Amino acid sequence: MAQKNTQRELLKAQKEQEAHKRTRGLLIGVFAIVAAILLIYFLPRLLNASKVSGYANQNGRSVGDPNAPVKVVEFSNFGCSHCRTFALEKEEQFIKDYVDTGKVYFTFSVFQFNEEDETIKAAEAAYCAGEQNKFFEMHKVLFDNATFSGAFADKSVTSYAKQVGLDVDAFNQCLESDSQLVNVRADTQNARDLGVTGTPMFDVNGTIVYSTTLEETINTALANAGK
Repeated sequence: MAQKNTQRELLKAQKEQEAHKRTRGLLIGVFAIVAAILLIYFLPRLLNASKVSGYANQNGRSVGDPNAPVKVVEFSNFGCSHCRTFALEKEEQFIKDYVDTGKVYFTFSVFQFNEEDETIKAAEAAYCAGEQNKFFEMHKVLFDNATFSGAFADKSVTSYAKQVGLDVDAFNQCLESDSQLVNVRADTQNARDLGVTGTPMFDVNGTIVYSTTLEETINTALANAGK
């Protein structure tokens, strides 16, 4: 009888050990999944943190020589995927080819679809950063993070302000006062008055075009100016 009890106890102990192993394995698996999700979420932000830079000869929301023969205004929205593509994949080369060479004076203008969505906070944040001549640095970070949940929340935009080297107190005061909201609204109305219907669209010396014909239109304007 004692031997049977011992065998039962051994079997019970083995089952308990196997159960503990399965529990540990399950917990490790859950931890690995959570860690992977967190890595996917935060890694792009960490990688982009050291890549933020502005442009030479930028002034607020404009960059280049104000006396350049061609004036280009981009109408953009921080919730627009095509605008994000232009900002992160094409803008830098565009600046090198046309602005740094003295051909184009480039200005960024928000076209706000409505004031109810969260992108208006991004627009205000970028315009407030422009007060400290960090507009283009801020707009890159905003577009970098635009696909993340809560990308334009108050805490998020404050963290971006630190990332691009702003005076955070002055930046937050600008946001809280809504002092740049009037400019966001004015730029949006101006875009509507010019016939802008979507984003990104561009005003090239008075001609409104999409990004697909932007360079062609600029080159024509340069030719007309004898450049």
